[in-house]
Amino acid sequence: MATSASNLIRRLSTHLPRPLLHSSSLDNPFFSLGPSLAPSIPRFSFGASVELMAVPKKKVSRHKKGLRNGPKALKPVPVIIRCKSCGRVKLPHFYCCSGDRGNSSSV
Repeated sequence: MATSASNLIRRLSTHLPRPLLHSSSLDNPFFSLGPSLAPSIPRFSFGASVELMAVPKKKVSRHKKGLRNGPKALKPVPVIIRCKSCGRVKLPHFYCCSGDRGNSSSV
């Protein structure tokens, strides 16, 4: 009698609706696949994945790039001075080797 009751319960349970996932698989969907079949997300040494890296949405126009890089351009040298001993043009704080500054006596 116990076996016939268990067979009846088994047959009736096939007609009842079942949940699609077990409660253990709701917590971890890759639990049933096993560790070798779980998909792996590529990781980098600094801990970020490919999907989280910043990328520009549009190409930067030449005008916008020029506005950004304008202050970085080389500027002309505003100060040019003359050497006090020989009178040649030189930049400030540069040594002028053509004159004998400081040596008034000749040997």
